[in-house]
Amino acid sequence: MTSFTSPLSLETSFFAFSPGEWNRLVPSDSVFQEWEFLSTLESTGCVGKNDWVIRILRFQENGELLGVLPFYKRFDSYGEYIFDFQWANAFHRAGIPYYPKFTAAVPFTPVTGARILISPSLSEEKKKEVILSLLSALKELGKEEGVSSLHVLFCKEDELKLGENAGYVPRLSHQYHWFNRGFETFEDYLSTLVKERRKTIRQERKKVNSLGLTIETLTGNSIEEKHHSIFYRFYEDTHSRKWGQAYLNRAFFQKIFEVMKHRIHLVLASDASGRPVGGSFNFWRDDYLFGRYWGALEQIPNLHFECCYYQLIDYAIKNKMKRVEAGAQGEHKFLRGYEAVPMHSLHYIYHESGSKAIYDYLEREIKMEEQNIQEYNSHSPIKSLREGT
Repeated sequence: MTSFTSPLSLETSFFAFSPGEWNRLVPSDSVFQEWEFLSTLESTGCVGKNDWVIRILRFQENGELLGVLPFYKRFDSYGEYIFDFQWANAFHRAGIPYYPKFTAAVPFTPVTGARILISPSLSEEKKKEVILSLLSALKELGKEEGVSSLHVLFCKEDELKLGENAGYVPRLSHQYHWFNRGFETFEDYLSTLVKERRKTIRQERKKVNSLGLTIETLTGNSIEEKHHSIFYRFYEDTHSRKWGQAYLNRAFFQKIFEVMKHRIHLVLASDASGRPVGGSFNFWRDDYLFGRYWGALEQIPNLHFECCYYQLIDYAIKNKMKRVEAGAQGEHKFLRGYEAVPMHSLHYIYHESGSKAIYDYLEREIKMEEQNIQEYNSHSPIKSLREGT
């Protein structure tokens, strides 16, 4: 393994850092890069063993942590959400190993955020120096370990530009996010939508309201010990029906409710007897609300929309939050006033002929995705987007 010279070094555990020194580097819109989230994935065995093998590049000068680049050695591509399965298949058909690879991402979490964490006290020039040093060190390490490729997923735009300077190639995809345009009420938000969508949303909320359910939002001290078991059941039920294998375990839910209760936002629906029937498990920090996991113990029409979209929008409006993100996939979100927005990633392929084919594909894909985003928003239920104003 490469022996980096100061100021660079390599760690293999989040517990090599203190929570305070790590979290000082995390920007407010990157909650899933907080030490508590990442270390809980490690301590509960969700990552760090046979797959998602933890690696962290550290940049430290004069005893001060100035930057970190957490990444993982991967032996498949599940749980990443920027899909490269076709690339892996093409390598396999050519007799070239695609795995292992290095991936810088938050495991199982398709949310944009800082992938390289930098001290906020640094000048812009020093920040660039640290980021470029970390990206170059990642390339050096990948070459030495013989991985096929490097992938920096759901990165921020400033990282994208510096990554290109370091020789990485950009990729474009999209998600759907809801933006608060200064709304005072949910009706203010509805007024920005075309008539048929306003009508549909009102009807969906009315139908849920008629079922006699109690729907409550829980944050901070209103979250009780029992809730981790309730929401693990919801999560487990969803994964057993849709995907077959859950990435997270019960221990993760128990621990994350202990160490990140101040970041958790729950929407819980209960029937007339007080029995929990469904809900959404979300995270928040400052002006940003992130929808993550949904589940229900019985099929209740429109409950998903209420718990995953409308309740979050309501909460964001009341608390003057800027944005609601709800992860991958999007048709239901788009129809309810979420906007198509670009998602960026960076890639570096070591194999010369393989890299040429993939880079040519990415160049074409970017043009197609730019057109797709424009086309989606031109048909948005949001009147101003549809009209191009």
